[in-house]
Amino acid sequence: MNAAKFFGYKFLGRDEDSNMILNINGEERKYKLLNVIEFTSARKRMTVIVKTEDGKIRVMCKGADSIIIPLLRKNQTIVEKTTQYLDQYAKEGLRTLLIVEKEVDEEFYN
Repeated sequence: MNAAKFFGYKFLGRDEDSNMILNINGEERKYKLLNVIEFTSARKRMTVIVKTEDGKIRVMCKGADSIIIPLLRKNQTIVEKTTQYLDQYAKEGLRTLLIVEKEVDEEFYN
């Protein structure tokens, strides 16, 4: 929650159609919640699928680094750097979650 706030994300609530309303860096945005795949101890992650106001479908997932990192595209500099930070946080006894996002087309979603 602190990271979201730090990066300018604030959950404002839901409207009468159950759309999620967020304030992102001072701009109000609406997301239609399409699906939720709840966290389980077996999956070690939670996934939500939303449709943005401009019709894009986004899959967002948060979970343990040991589960998320193997699912990412290989050979990304950001993954290597992130892993270094995760190792540092673990040495300090801190728990972490990763958040990833991917845009998918309507056909893939269906």
